Amino acid sequence: MPDPDRFDPAAYVAAVAPALGLALDPARQAKVAAALALVARIAAPALAVPLEETAEPAPVFRP
Repeated sequence: MPDPDRFDPAAYVAAVAPALGLALDPARQAKVAAALALVARIAAPALAVPLEETAEPAPVFRP
């Protein structure tokens, strides 16, 4: 998991967009970076929960 204090969404977008074949103008890059920063902030608590190697996902409810 990336360190949330050191994660730079703008640098990540700038590096990954060309690798994905995306040509983003600076305004669009800033919007994507802002959305990515929000996603990272929302996901941080869930990603911080330690899991054991043997942890299994919850079963799927089937009525």
